[in-house]
Amino acid sequence: MKRYKSNIVWCLVLAMLVMSMPAAPAYAFSLGDLLGQTVDSSSPDYQSSSSGSSLINILIGLVSGKFLGSAFDSNYNNSSASPLKPNAAGEKEVVGFYAEWWGADTSSFNSMVKNSDAVSTIAPFWTTLNGDASLTDRGGNDHTAVAKKAHDNNIPVLLLVNNEKQNEVTPPIHTVLENPNLRTKAINNLEAYIKKYKLDGVNIDFEMVPAGDRENLTSFMRELSARLRPQGYVVSIDVFPKQDESNDVSIAYDYQELAKYADKIMIMTYDNHGAWSQAGAIADINWVENNLKYALRFIPKEKIYLGIAAYGYDWSSKGVESLEYPAIMNLVQKFGSSVLWDESSKSPHFSYTGPDGIAHNVWFENSESLKYKLDLVNKYDIAGIAIWKLGEEDPGYWKVIKDKLSLRR
Repeated sequence: MKRYKSNIVWCLVLAMLVMSMPAAPAYAFSLGDLLGQTVDSSSPDYQSSSSGSSLINILIGLVSGKFLGSAFDSNYNNSSASPLKPNAAGEKEVVGFYAEWWGADTSSFNSMVKNSDAVSTIAPFWTTLNGDASLTDRGGNDHTAVAKKAHDNNIPVLLLVNNEKQNEVTPPIHTVLENPNLRTKAINNLEAYIKKYKLDGVNIDFEMVPAGDRENLTSFMRELSARLRPQGYVVSIDVFPKQDESNDVSIAYDYQELAKYADKIMIMTYDNHGAWSQAGAIADINWVENNLKYALRFIPKEKIYLGIAAYGYDWSSKGVESLEYPAIMNLVQKFGSSVLWDESSKSPHFSYTGPDGIAHNVWFENSESLKYKLDLVNKYDIAGIAIWKLGEEDPGYWKVIKDKLSLRR
């Protein structure tokens, strides 16, 4: 009875506050967003409201939140996987990027199921954002069945969406990001997609974004966050690693601003060497740590996920080929190669000569090199790791992960 009377009092206070203030547009923010950000006096939002009305808005939010929270039991949750469950102290998450390269490709699915006791979240690569803000479904296995299997194992599912690759002078992603109407259309389409398949959020994987779209990308993430987060959906983004702001391919990622609007930020700390370079480590441990330290200057550690490669590259005069771990081990066995260890980069590698007489140099990641990356996760106490991709990895990864990390399940 006392609780009931208290609720009535709060309701009356709320009603008087509402009646005493002028009409204003409604905005959806979390309390953390309101109190955790400073106000920029030059921003349109600041100029369009007085400090008095802002204070009233906050008070109304607090009062209404107290009333509604005590008067009703909220059972809202868009899946049984509880995607917004906070980590306990020291607990780490394992995000598994998930891809199906052809209709019958079940390698990611099989890895998810087999390692469901360690995988915290999956991010299936199911769609591409086009230059007109439409989405192209990449096909693959039954999305509904995959999401259900993940949820049955208490694994949230974040839709991974990449950007249409440049095929003209103007990159399609620039066309979308610079146009507010197209940004809204893209967000509408993403919201519809995740609701169609009952997913838990989105993972934005926009790559090779022009440096000039730095503010546009931030605007997109702000608008996406304002749409999805109040509904309980997770908003995450993959960003290129960097150690300064001089590299064109990574300038578009404004770490500090993106951290305001993303729940999870995956630093793609792999491809240290690739098709654009001579043979070398996929993820030199020194390079990885330097990139991580730079990110920590701008992004809260509880939002950072260290990108983990599960593959390797084969360099030869014929070009560079990406290989999954099982294919790499087949080469070692077929050509009787000795796997060597590069102590400086903490990376395995080997060489072989093919039947055509062409020399090959292979660098890759395995369970031994993984140990050093996980040591960084613990050293800097970040949120966890994000593996590209499930099904490509050394099977020994999972024992190392369980041995090295205190996992959130």
